[in-house]
Amino acid sequence: MKRKFLLIFIFLISLSVNAQDYSKFLPYFSNNLYGLVNDKQEQIVEPKYKEAEIINEFSFVIFDKIHCYDLFNGKYVNIPYSEENSFVVISNELFVFNSKGNTLINPYTKEKIPLKLKYKFMYNRTFYDFKSKKSYDLIFAYTNDEKQLFLKNNKTLSLAINGKFPYKNFKITQCPVDNFEQNVGILILNNDKSLSCYNFDGTKSFKIETNEIEKTTEYAIEFKKSVHQKFVDFYGFESIFFPESFSLSDLVGASSGRFFNRLIDNIQLGNGYTLKINNYNYDLNSPNKTYFKDTKYDNIYHFNYTENQYYIKFTKKSNTDELQLFVNHPKINPNILMCPKEELIKFELMK
Repeated sequence: MKRKFLLIFIFLISLSVNAQDYSKFLPYFSNNLYGLVNDKQEQIVEPKYKEAEIINEFSFVIFDKIHCYDLFNGKYVNIPYSEENSFVVISNELFVFNSKGNTLINPYTKEKIPLKLKYKFMYNRTFYDFKSKKSYDLIFAYTNDEKQLFLKNNKTLSLAINGKFPYKNFKITQCPVDNFEQNVGILILNNDKSLSCYNFDGTKSFKIETNEIEKTTEYAIEFKKSVHQKFVDFYGFESIFFPESFSLSDLVGASSGRFFNRLIDNIQLGNGYTLKINNYNYDLNSPNKTYFKDTKYDNIYHFNYTENQYYIKFTKKSNTDELQLFVNHPKINPNILMCPKEELIKFELMK
């Protein structure tokens, strides 16, 4: 029943994604509880968990902070809960970081990676290379002295970009690629007030010199118009979204990871129901009366988005039962509605 696929990510120097590989298992949300389904629409775990944390964009899910499932092969492991835990995926493998122990531990194999520096937390960040049309992962590590390090995604965890940077001194450069808001590089403010822009894995960079800065305000460093062409030459494509300034706020520019109905055209739900794209929403088309609504519109199922979540939500008018399904991510097969058949039957979408 459970197929073993290895897996979306193939690591060379960093992580490379084959967009044709999909997660074979996904969480779903029914009446305030999370369960797990496979790509045959079979319920693997009934809805019984109150929380779900998705790791590295649908590589793993951790329910109620301790119950972990690999979303490619369904393998389960229990992870003892700790407030000091954070999670990273290295070479396709999940590692738990605990700030007190300062060691990475694979909860499946028990492999340990000792760390030389003291960190508060670690996490993955995915970048896109427009030229190769592949995605690559870096590991962001936040040190005890409140600096950010950018590490290569392999078990040596060597520096991808030399240096330790305060949060306010770097920003993520983002551009829509194929209707998806992608991270394409990192922009860093240097001590001499120039800026350096690095590519997806830190191997290439260009510099914005101080004489290419139009002005500096309380809120931002504004670039001259000529800087735009530097971004075009560096990344190899034109975009109106290349930064025109560098914000001086303490907030880090993080990828929203927003997908606008990418790949999905029509999804057949059964009994004549079809989910069809309408701009950024889904219309539920049926010759029969529709019994569902979202929080804003009757008969329209809005593409709700929150960080690390890509879902559509159904609320049944008769008793306010709620169903959420994850969609619209490169690791989610657009041709399969990842929801157990019994849930679709319960919501009168299938007999």
